[in-house]
Amino acid sequence: MGLLSQGMDHALADLVRRYQNDVFRFCLHYLKNVEEAKESAQETFLRIYTARHRFDVTRRFKPWMLCIARNLCLNELKRKKTVGMETLEEYASSAREESGELAASPLDGPAELLMASERRRLLLETLDRLPDEAQEIVKLRFFERLPARDIAEIIESTEGAVRTRLHRILRQLRDECAHLREVT
Repeated sequence: MGLLSQGMDHALADLVRRYQNDVFRFCLHYLKNVEEAKESAQETFLRIYTARHRFDVTRRFKPWMLCIARNLCLNELKRKKTVGMETLEEYASSAREESGELAASPLDGPAELLMASERRRLLLETLDRLPDEAQEIVKLRFFERLPARDIAEIIESTEGAVRTRLHRILRQLRDECAHLREVT
């Protein structure tokens, strides 16, 4: 991005090659539509190019880029008047094998696989009941594997606030899922 901000336009192609899949996946989890996600990802890179002279090279690029993508997706959702988040199961399946299943360990027998499947289903149901903002933080932290500092930049908050919210969300999930330990 430093090269692009200095007027070396060829650097945009390198950024697109390096980050296009990340941006597409990020947009897809908001928009839940492949074509809209592709359009938003493309628009993200157009916005990056347009804002190249305003980029602060002391900032990290990826959170800045994802903030642009997030704002585009949120604007699209507002325009459509449907603000919904996909389930974590749908989002996580994009990182799985073609069949959509997680690879099983050779040590896992039918009973273990059934119990794991049931636990996962119950956990996802619990996650679906979270407010959209809480789901977003969980997805960014555990699926995008972003640190609190980057999440704070993306959702335009502070790192401390993100850590506090994440702690509260996880405590809520732990409390709501306490019965799962007894069942399984």
